[in-house]
Amino acid sequence: MKKLVVVTGIPGTGKTTVCNEVEKIAEKRGKEVKTVNFGTVMVELAKKRGKELHRDDIRKHSIDFQQKLQIEAAKKIMEKAKNVKGCLIVDTHMVIRTQEGYFAGLPHRVLQILNPEIFILIEATPEEILTRRFKDADRKRDKILEEEVLEELSFSRFFAASCASLTGAPVKIVKNPDGKQVEAAKEILKLLVEE
Repeated sequence: MKKLVVVTGIPGTGKTTVCNEVEKIAEKRGKEVKTVNFGTVMVELAKKRGKELHRDDIRKHSIDFQQKLQIEAAKKIMEKAKNVKGCLIVDTHMVIRTQEGYFAGLPHRVLQILNPEIFILIEATPEEILTRRFKDADRKRDKILEEEVLEELSFSRFFAASCASLTGAPVKIVKNPDGKQVEAAKEILKLLVEE
């Protein structure tokens, strides 16, 4: 199996749900796949620094604060990776919408630490994304329009291409239409298991 992979998608694509399905299917097949959420690690690290933050509030802080947290989170994730015998999925965002504009979810320094073997972009239609965001009561989502979702999807692909260029790792786009998360998870699992 691949050792470390990055699964990304803009908010509302269902990437965390798909990652959870990958773990379940892998376990049934006797394969070890663990998922770590990059944002959750960042929240835990911020808490240790005395900052109680909701994960959706991190992007409202300074870029410098976010960058330091990202590097620290990447190091923490690599510590966890040592204890995983199979594959570790890093569930994160390729791009983050900040007050200053779009910011890399995986800047160069973070990529150097993680050194992923593949980038997997989870995508859905803008309509599906907006519906999912609206239904997700646990998150503090910005209210945005369909054309802004299209822009986010485009930027996510642009940033993925940059990450692929910097690391030499390929990028695979996996579609996650409503009700098809198991199929998306099976497609991802095929990418993780080397024949």
